[in-house]
Amino acid sequence: MTNHELISGLNNQLNREVATFLRYMLQAASIKGAQWQNVREMYQAEVTDEVGHAQYLADQITMLGGVPALRPDLSPPPADVREMLNNDMREEEADVRNYTKLAALAEQEGHFALKMKMEEQAADEDSHRQEMQRLSG
Repeated sequence: MTNHELISGLNNQLNREVATFLRYMLQAASIKGAQWQNVREMYQAEVTDEVGHAQYLADQITMLGGVPALRPDLSPPPADVREMLNNDMREEEADVRNYTKLAALAEQEGHFALKMKMEEQAADEDSHRQEMQRLSG
């Protein structure tokens, strides 16, 4: 294995994070109704968190000698709030799997701080999923 595989995986996850914060921003803006105010606030708060994840990934790609390459999925989000939450729970689960794989790759390459940060971000994404599950009722 080479740093190339790790950089490629980090770039993939960078694009997922960028797509996520854009989707969350749009979803928060589109949610209407007092019954969904908690969901709107959750999405607004998560935008900042996801931007932080993306920035860390971009920094690590550069530190490892790569170039951050942006090609995020810009598919429009669903209009229905429950559908938003269900889709995003699945996306968060995929992010947990991706970060777990990145942690293993980082460990194999001897990047132990990166490994630990990837595990931390996996845990953070799982917390997001749990919050969405709670809000979806």
